[in-house]
Amino acid sequence: MQNETLKEMESIDTTNMCSHLQRKLFDENGEYHHIWLALQDDPELTAVVRSRQLHIYRNDKKVLVLAGKSAPKILREDSICELLAEVKQVETTERFRKPSGEGACSLSRGEKTSDVIELFRTSQSWDGVELPDYPQGRPELVAVKYVIPQGSKLGWHHHDAMNHGVLVQGELTIVAVEGTEKVVHEGEAIVEMVSTVHHGENRGEKPVILYMFYLSQKGLPLSVPHPEIK
Repeated sequence: MQNETLKEMESIDTTNMCSHLQRKLFDENGEYHHIWLALQDDPELTAVVRSRQLHIYRNDKKVLVLAGKSAPKILREDSICELLAEVKQVETTERFRKPSGEGACSLSRGEKTSDVIELFRTSQSWDGVELPDYPQGRPELVAVKYVIPQGSKLGWHHHDAMNHGVLVQGELTIVAVEGTEKVVHEGEAIVEMVSTVHHGENRGEKPVILYMFYLSQKGLPLSVPHPEIK
């Protein structure tokens, strides 16, 4: 049901929507049911199904993407996104305690634990687009630290290689050439867009420190600039 506005439950062609997402939206006890009800009551909001996900727009600007298994993607600050705070979060922290028995190893003495937190698991970039397949040939993994001063922005560019990273300080706003925005907060992970022109801006109150990891190949540039875009 791509490119079709969804405002009434009975109008949905659920064959194009993930079954997990259907249950979350339409079951009375579903995690996103209250968001779906709010969507019906707000005339400024519209939604479409793309790639089995629900893409929600306010006045034609995308604000939220809901998926069946992966975490929601907040693209803009909006009242509909605030309803996510009511959704019961899935605990992603696994605790490994000291094992016992012959041949067992421990991470530390005593009963101390180590937290392993999965920041994301996805096959999509932050804008909800499916990532490309892995390239053929030998890989070249590249790690880059970016420091972006307050009030500065990077030039327009696109990536041919898949890349992801973690923002360790500040607040970064990623702007796609068509106007879609994503605000990444301190401590959050990000999966960048591939082949889509965009740039990053530091609109926050302190320098941005960002670590990015590229799944590249020898000779492939990490980014391709677009100086023609002002």
